[in-house]
Amino acid sequence: MSGAADTVREDGPVWTVTNGIFPSNCYVCSTDVSGECFIVDPGLEAAPIEAALDDLQLTPRAVLCTHGHFDHTGSAAHFQKKHSCPVYMHGRDLKTLHSSNFLLMAFRIPARMESPEVNLLDDDDLEVRVGGVLVRFHPVPGHTPGSCVLEYGASLFTGDTLYSRAVGLSKLPGEDPDLLRRSILSVWDRFPDDAVVRPGHGESAGLGWIKRNNAALLRFLRAEPSPLHQS
Repeated sequence: MSGAADTVREDGPVWTVTNGIFPSNCYVCSTDVSGECFIVDPGLEAAPIEAALDDLQLTPRAVLCTHGHFDHTGSAAHFQKKHSCPVYMHGRDLKTLHSSNFLLMAFRIPARMESPEVNLLDDDDLEVRVGGVLVRFHPVPGHTPGSCVLEYGASLFTGDTLYSRAVGLSKLPGEDPDLLRRSILSVWDRFPDDAVVRPGHGESAGLGWIKRNNAALLRFLRAEPSPLHQS
C-alpha cells in the first residue's frame, strides 16, 4: 500500500477479486455466519469471483452494489440465479443499471450483461443486514445519481466516488462534478482517517493517507485543472 499501512484499521476478512474484461475491484466479505459472505460490486466476469468463493469455501448470501455501472453490477444476475442472492442498490441508479448494455456497446466491449432483479434502497432505508453484520449505504451522488459508499466495519466501499490515487471522473451520462466534490468532502467529514477506503479501481488505502497524498483528487476538490490539460 506504499506508505498507507500505518493508517489502516481492519475489522474482519475482506478479499479483493479483480475482473479482467474491464478491470474493476470486486470484494468478498465474511459475515458472522461461518461459511457465508456477501459480495460488493461484482464485475462483468463471474468466473474469477466463483473461483475465489471456492478457494475460500464461502457461499454468498447477498450482492451489494455501490452504483449501477456495468463494471460494478455485471455478474450480479449470475449470483442471484445460482445462489439465490438478493441484490441491493440505491433506487436512483436503476436507470444507470438499465443503460449498461448501451454503454458496453459504446465502449466497444465484446460483452453483454443481464440485469438482476434489484432490491432498491431509498434515503429512508439505507441499511442491509447479511448474516449478523450490518452494511450501511451512504448516498454520495455525483459519479452517478445513486452512487453510495458502503460502510462495513472500518471498510468503506467507495465504487467510483473515491479512489486512493486518482479521481473517478468518467464524463458519462448522469455525472455531476460539482456534486461529486460535495459528496467526497462529506465522506472526509463523516468518517475517521483510519477508515479503509476500498475503491472500485486501484489500491485500497487509509482515508487519512488519501487526504494527504492523492494530489489529483486535491486539485479536483479545489476545482483546479489537471497539469496535463493546462494551456
